[in-house]
Amino acid sequence: ITENLIVRYATDDGRIKKEEFELVVLSVGLLSTGKIKETAGKLNIELNECGFSRASSFSPVSTSRAGIFVAGTFSGPKDIPETVMEASGSVSGASSLLTELPVKEIKEELPEEINIEGQPPRIGVFVCRCGINIAATVDVPRVVEYTSTLGGVVHSQEFMFACSQDSQKSINEKIKEKNLNRVVVAACTPRTHEPLFQKTLQASGLNPYLFEFANIREQCSWVHQEVKDSATKKA
Repeated sequence: ITENLIVRYATDDGRIKKEEFELVVLSVGLLSTGKIKETAGKLNIELNECGFSRASSFSPVSTSRAGIFVAGTFSGPKDIPETVMEASGSVSGASSLLTELPVKEIKEELPEEINIEGQPPRIGVFVCRCGINIAATVDVPRVVEYTSTLGGVVHSQEFMFACSQDSQKSINEKIKEKNLNRVVVAACTPRTHEPLFQKTLQASGLNPYLFEFANIREQCSWVHQEVKDSATKKA
């Protein structure tokens, strides 16, 4: 038994073929929906030959009508990071049309930063289960228990979703309750979530760079699903 994958498919001339592979990557297509066509029709937006909003490569959030911007899969297949960037670009584009209107600057009020100079490290470690994305492979309670034995760590805790609003509030409360001056979060990717936790530190009066992020989803649970004990030790 090789555990290889058998792919059975039809060729262009109608013949059935079967091949064996060690790894198969499925590139699944994405079709435009009727809702896109309906919305485009109401707004008189041009669509391309694939049924998505027609846009320039150098201005992907623009449409054929000035003042109307798009984001996400309305203009074609894309993933979450691209969608978030386009949403931000659409907001910027719309805001640029409002320059003649009075804008009231809203300043975020943050507490005065706590001076921790000379203080011994008081570290809080927060481990995320990420639903089952991490917890299905990594033994999260075991990781929490281990981190509590490390030098300087005064608090260890697990969350189902560390990025949720309730969890952020809980981290904020623990920083104040335990007088934490360092924070470590073990969760998913810092690419999208590190700024979120840094803001939580700022809201608690800590310098945002007193924060460390451990990616135990992509670098532990997802890549070591078949060796759970090793994934836990790595985490």
